[in-house]
Amino acid sequence: MDQKTKTVFAFDPATRIYVGPVILDASDLSPVEEGVFLIPGNCLESEPPAVPEGMRAIEAAGAWLLEQIPVVPVDPPVPPLTEAQRIANLRIDVQRHLDAAAVAMGYDDMRNAVTYAEEPAVPRFQNEGRALRAWRSLVWAKCYDVLDEWNAGAIQEPTSAELIAMLPELVMPA
Repeated sequence: MDQKTKTVFAFDPATRIYVGPVILDASDLSPVEEGVFLIPGNCLESEPPAVPEGMRAIEAAGAWLLEQIPVVPVDPPVPPLTEAQRIANLRIDVQRHLDAAAVAMGYDDMRNAVTYAEEPAVPRFQNEGRALRAWRSLVWAKCYDVLDEWNAGAIQEPTSAELIAMLPELVMPA
């Protein structure tokens, strides 16, 4: 009997889960045994059983077994941030804004920069320290004014970018 095709049933080599039928053709015939198909290593000749909902067919020791499809746990939704957390995040972003300005001028951060405000040994550093210290105070005053306006319902809750855009700009002495 000369078969032209043969259907076998494939499984994933790593997971052993049934993936579907594979049609073998004349190119899959054995060059040694006439009429014998060479079955790929990840296939079985037997058809898997009907698979009920919630189950899947897997290959085990040359046969098909049914197993429950594992239920993947769903992470609970992340609760929205509280108002206190959102305010804390805005404050963190304002501090980063201040630190970035000080770093751009060659200081480690704002705290480091303002220590030069009362140091007369190098006038340039003292002037920069005073300017940064004054600006820091103006920035925080404006930040808290904006947060008070938001808490009073006078304005919408600002994003970090919106809040930073509302802050005074750094003006360095000439």
